[in-house]
Amino acid sequence: MMRFLSAEIIDMSVVLIFLTIWFGYATFARKMSKKRATLSSVLIILRIDWMRHLLERDNRILDAALMGNIEKNINFFASTTLFIIAGALTALTSAGTIHEIVQHVPWVWPQTVFVVQFKILAIIVVLVYAFFKYTWALRQYGFASVMIGAAPNTDDPNATEDMKKAFAVNAGKLIDQAQHNFNSGMRSYYFALSIVGWFIHPLLFIGLSLIVMRILYLREFRSRSLKTLVDGLGMSQYYRDNPKTLKVNGPDN
Repeated sequence: MMRFLSAEIIDMSVVLIFLTIWFGYATFARKMSKKRATLSSVLIILRIDWMRHLLERDNRILDAALMGNIEKNINFFASTTLFIIAGALTALTSAGTIHEIVQHVPWVWPQTVFVVQFKILAIIVVLVYAFFKYTWALRQYGFASVMIGAAPNTDDPNATEDMKKAFAVNAGKLIDQAQHNFNSGMRSYYFALSIVGWFIHPLLFIGLSLIVMRILYLREFRSRSLKTLVDGLGMSQYYRDNPKTLKVNGPDN
């Protein structure tokens, strides 16, 4: 009994380490985006340029199509998350069966049915968090669509250059905020996958969480996609006008 009790305490305590890794990385990524080239710090510049070019087009069907495509992708993830949550709730009612299956693994960490239920509930909580992030991102893209619809026409005599610059910056920032929430939802998916290792061993759980963090770091700070985007900043009018908005000391691979 004491063996299972101590194992249960250790099993529960790794949740704090998991949350530290997850939200600690999110805080780190947000702060670093203000100091060096990251996907988010580069893309906000390009989004502002997108909005600036939008004001120069009479026909904005392309912009509407791009916004619609992005919203459709987010809607897909939000809908899929609901189905996964429903599946996880079903698994919660079958915790006893899952416990029996897991116990057949020779080196599995000792755990009770209650602990298995707790782990399934943890997955559900992470997925619910992701769902709220996706739906909020979807709403923010809807707000941005309204801003695009209210954008002044190219021949509007009342639209000054300062007004156009303000529109481009504000619309670009709103789209960027929506994308940040979408990214948070995607990170939740990645970290939810690491919880699967928790059913085997708490150290495997933490190891997988660290691997997920490493993958996210490489993609956001050291990816070839980022290098390509940084190299393309030379075409950005907003970046040329505001060169101090980004320290381009980006990736090296």
